[in-house]
Amino acid sequence: MINSKHWMVCLDLTKMDSILIGYVSFLAKISQPTTVTFLHVVDSGPQTLEIIEQFPEIESKEEFLDLLRADIHEKLDESFDEPEAELRVIIKEGKPTNTIIEVSKSLDFDLLIVGKKTGYVGEGILPKQILKYVATSILFVPENSRYQLENILVPIDFSEQSASATAVASKLAKISGGAVTAQHIYEYKAQFFPYLMSEEEMKRVDQKTEDKKNAFLNSYPIPGNVNISLSRHNKGKLADTVYDKVLNTQADIIIVASKAKRFSALISHDFTDKMVNYAFGVPLLLLRNQKKYQEYLDDLFSD
Repeated sequence: MINSKHWMVCLDLTKMDSILIGYVSFLAKISQPTTVTFLHVVDSGPQTLEIIEQFPEIESKEEFLDLLRADIHEKLDESFDEPEAELRVIIKEGKPTNTIIEVSKSLDFDLLIVGKKTGYVGEGILPKQILKYVATSILFVPENSRYQLENILVPIDFSEQSASATAVASKLAKISGGAVTAQHIYEYKAQFFPYLMSEEEMKRVDQKTEDKKNAFLNSYPIPGNVNISLSRHNKGKLADTVYDKVLNTQADIIIVASKAKRFSALISHDFTDKMVNYAFGVPLLLLRNQKKYQEYLDDLFSD
């Protein structure tokens, strides 16, 4: 996100927009993108025509779109005080999720920012579709996001991608004056009576995990302001263990590395899906190597 220069923000003209625009304004002061494009997709179905018919003073669809554009610009003026980034507004017609995917192929942006609704009414976009077909990094912003970055949490699996995620978190923390916790989750093998692990076996697992941590520190230039925490997963969802750490560290954002293929251990595609669908109550940034992921998509859908 630190190196992202063109952001695209998806709006839907609900109460979520004000929160999303406010958070983007806060984040832009830290990351300083060059361009921020705000996209609203007008549903191409009969609902749009029904809305237009409710306002007889609107004489055409073009006039209706102009009013939407003016409304978005007004919200931007309220949140962005002399912005250094260029702000753009694009309105398109179509199905929101499909249109976002199409636009992602034509516009040269490197970070997609979307609202993640838990309390507000509205279907919004479909996270799984966005995750699968958009090659850029994606930031999900919930309604109760705090305008601060004092504590950053990074789930890691001791991979190269995890090292990259900690580097991004470290840069953000240095700018905002915050702290970074890199959490590695491990677990003992499933235990079923009477086949229970002995205390000695558990200690061996603990030591093996500690050895992996040390190998990780020796293999990658992990910044000194990153605190690595080892968390043992007992039961429930892996995301529950992440959430416990969110509460414990009072995390303001979660940054996780997303992989295109050869998913391994903790940070797998399945885990990423579960992270996006989990109600953490804080923003979730999925970091991607855009070039590699686009190559993966091209290979996936090539004839």
